[in-house]
Amino acid sequence: MISISDFQILPFDKKCDFITVFADYIVYRTEQDSKYYLYYMKDYFVEVCYSPSKGKVLGIHAFKNIDLADAYLDQIDISDLYL
Repeated sequence: MISISDFQILPFDKKCDFITVFADYIVYRTEQDSKYYLYYMKDYFVEVCYSPSKGKVLGIHAFKNIDLADAYLDQIDISDLYL
């Protein structure tokens, strides 16, 4: 697994490849005309912004600050977990 700083300097197509192979998908959310997919990679998160109308990825953002994942909390259902 590569560090967040190494991931951030990868070319766009290599970031897409790396996410496909190594990232763990968590959840997605819809905002306006875009879908945002949240992934986890060892010690950081990656958010992928996808435009269904354009049929392409518009951006990829890697981050460590868990507060940036707050936008996804409404999408997570933990009712099936046995706590």
